[in-house]
Amino acid sequence: MEYKDFFSMMKNRISDGADVPYFFRDLMAMITEVTEDEWDTPKDPSSKLTKENTLRTYAKRGLSKKFAQSIVYKLSPKMFVESLNSKSKAAVKLLADDYSIYDPTATISNIASKLADCFVDIIRTAAGLIEQTELERQKLMRQSFDLKIKYGEYLRDETSNICAFPGCGKSLSVADNGTVTPVYEVALIDKGKAPKVDNLLAMCPICHATYSMDESKKTCNDLQGIKKILVAHKQSLRLLDDMPFEKGIVGVIAKIKNLKEKDLMDPSLDPKDIRDKINPNINLILYRTVKAYVDTYYVNLKDIITSADKRGEIDYDEVQDQMKAIYKRLKKAKKTQVEIFNEISEKVHSVSLQEDIFCQIVVAYFIAKCEVFDAVTE
Repeated sequence: MEYKDFFSMMKNRISDGADVPYFFRDLMAMITEVTEDEWDTPKDPSSKLTKENTLRTYAKRGLSKKFAQSIVYKLSPKMFVESLNSKSKAAVKLLADDYSIYDPTATISNIASKLADCFVDIIRTAAGLIEQTELERQKLMRQSFDLKIKYGEYLRDETSNICAFPGCGKSLSVADNGTVTPVYEVALIDKGKAPKVDNLLAMCPICHATYSMDESKKTCNDLQGIKKILVAHKQSLRLLDDMPFEKGIVGVIAKIKNLKEKDLMDPSLDPKDIRDKINPNINLILYRTVKAYVDTYYVNLKDIITSADKRGEIDYDEVQDQMKAIYKRLKKAKKTQVEIFNEISEKVHSVSLQEDIFCQIVVAYFIAKCEVFDAVTE
């Protein structure tokens, strides 16, 4: 089914008389959460919206490749089904009757799912993705099934149970009535190479199905970049697994969280030049992040930790030694400063179970205290 026929059928039954541009936007909101400013379409400078005549052209001639590519990896058939089923039963029944010339099995109870699948296929085709035969689809699903048995749990853990495709972020499991069910597939990154663990990623079913038809080298390269990041993070976790950390840090973080603006002391009382540790010409964002934390919290955090040490709530010397040991291990593994900052913050998080931002404040403090990062050499 071509898009122009699909659009005409849908507009005829559920548009409530809306004009073409308005209904086009409404229809796209049913299938994707990609906002209009992210569509790869010609924009009207005055409104920043897609030009009305462009949307009218799509309705008559079909979707452009650029537009389809801008949304193809962010489609939600489930959202489309829910939206269509919220329409009047009379309209849904008429859609089932209309679609029966393409699929005689269409009924009022299954038409929403059938139209969702049809819409997804239309967008994938417009995006230039290669449609698979039934035999190819079966082979792909069998391969994914076998790979899930061998590597599934590892790959889901590698991505923290989130779809690895850039920009997706869907969970790879669903909870229903107290039961958690994995919902994911395993994809080959480079389809020309063997299905080994360093060439595999866990994805949600939609991204997996879309990528299986995508022969773009750019997409493959993007996924290889994602895999490198995941592998590096996994390596860092293994490096730090056996390293202890003073659990008294939990109480320290709790006190940080309770600080109010009126409690913060003047940072000029104990200035710390983070530029000595992080070169802003190389790591500007990290430099600004750490500097902001140190400027705001250093004096208070120093007071909190010193007081906790005196009361025996934390062994400050032990914390310093642990921070330095963790840093040295990551540095020896040739991790970048950004990776080191993130991994030590996550280590603090895993011990304290406190929010990431407060764990980062603690790490920034120890950067200022010279336990993390060596002095910058010119």
